Amino acid sequence: MRSTFHLLEVGKRGLIAQQAAINTSGHNVTNANTPGYSRQTTRLVASNPIAFPGMQRSEAAGQLGMGVEAESITRVRDYLLDIEYRNQNTNLATWVVQQETLRNIEGIFNEPSESSISQSIAEFWTAWQTLSKNPSDTDLSARMAVQQKAIALTETFNHIYSQLDTLRNNLTARIDTKITEANNYIDQISELTQSIKRIEGLGDNANDLRDKRDLLVDQLSALGNVVVTETDDIYQVTFGGQLVIDDMASAPVTAAIAATLTGGEIAGYVIARDVHVETYINQLNIMANTLATGKVEVTLPAGTILPPGVTIPNAVMDANNPRMLAQNTPYTVDGLNGLHKLGYTLSEPATAGGDFFVSTDGTPITAGNIRLSSTVQGDLKNIAASLRTEMRTNPDGSTTEVVLKGNGGMALLIAGLSERTFSFNPNNNNGALTNISNFEGYLQSVVSKLGSDSVNARNMMENGNLLVEHADTLRMSISSVSLDEEMADLIRFQHAYTASARVVTTIDEMLDKLINGTGVVGR
Repeated sequence: MRSTFHLLEVGKRGLIAQQAAINTSGHNVTNANTPGYSRQTTRLVASNPIAFPGMQRSEAAGQLGMGVEAESITRVRDYLLDIEYRNQNTNLATWVVQQETLRNIEGIFNEPSESSISQSIAEFWTAWQTLSKNPSDTDLSARMAVQQKAIALTETFNHIYSQLDTLRNNLTARIDTKITEANNYIDQISELTQSIKRIEGLGDNANDLRDKRDLLVDQLSALGNVVVTETDDIYQVTFGGQLVIDDMASAPVTAAIAATLTGGEIAGYVIARDVHVETYINQLNIMANTLATGKVEVTLPAGTILPPGVTIPNAVMDANNPRMLAQNTPYTVDGLNGLHKLGYTLSEPATAGGDFFVSTDGTPITAGNIRLSSTVQGDLKNIAASLRTEMRTNPDGSTTEVVLKGNGGMALLIAGLSERTFSFNPNNNNGALTNISNFEGYLQSVVSKLGSDSVNARNMMENGNLLVEHADTLRMSISSVSLDEEMADLIRFQHAYTASARVVTTIDEMLDKLINGTGVVGR
């Protein structure tokens, strides 16, 4: 015979199970806007039935149903979509950093503008052009202009180099900061893993702690490429090839991890520093060095007086003056410095010019150390503007070779360097964009490459954004909380709870009748 109280137990179990489902829906609703939260569901299953009690098998049909149980509360999450999201997030973070850096480099070069290299070099050539028309010693304003424009040009090189060098150092500091941030995430993931292991070792589901851990892994994936391996027994996280979480153990990363990462902000900063910034520092150094000492062919006009000791192979010299060119002669010089040495200053006796540009420390000229030579900076007369000399008879009858002060041939040749082609990459190993080009053309090639790199990084970042949003949308379509769905579930569970309560009320009325009404007939 069935127990009279059996249905009371069934009703009670229904109340408990539906209450658990209502609690879960309420938990979902309150966390609808919580970052990283995954929707949770209550798994309701029929309780294990039992056979009717008796000495022998009961003749009653079926088994004795025991109602419903809340077997588990689980979160809704797709592991494969997590992998896709993290991969795309890592790739996006790489390009975001590169795009930001290239945009900063564009701002540093600031082309075109009044403070750019192109403007400074154009004004420098113009100053030489003006000097070629007024090379005398009676009016030094043209020489003053050459001196000041040369100083402005070197300061422009120095400033841009300094800005790029500062950017390079800032990127290194950011790498260190991001490594510290990664270790912070690793520590938190390790602590959560230990808590999850303890809780789930008792048979419970640590849903909320798992959500927190997955959110931290998502954030870690923005710093570098992450691989998560999870089975029933182990949980491991690999960061850039290094096992940083091994179940209950963890290992911090060091600066060496930057070299092993293939994506993420840290890898992006490494690429930005070691590729983009270094590339444009190198291009800047090439331009400064080539301007001062790069091979360039000029045509020395007939009548040029070569400084003592200078010879030009196969040159046709004047029969009356072995240092005078009898005809126009092509000659390859070592940049503006080499050409300047073929001219004459205003000093007496006639003195050949020296290096126009030098380095601050005696090393090869770069954008960071180029400066105007102290001789030119200290005395405007040391600017070599003339190609001609003449012999002057002194009062004592002796002769002195002096510069032909009205000749501006050297200034005109130097101004003409703006149209001449320099050799930017003589040994094919310095990373120059091209070997033969005029200075402005090479500068425009560098600016064009910078613009192209920046556009490419921006396009890759925008594409990465779309892929991350798509992956996140797919993931959220499964894991996010739908308030409409939760409201429907609350109504459904509420009705079930009410029905279970009605079962309890019904059996209560039956028991009342049984207990208080049995045996009173006929009284």
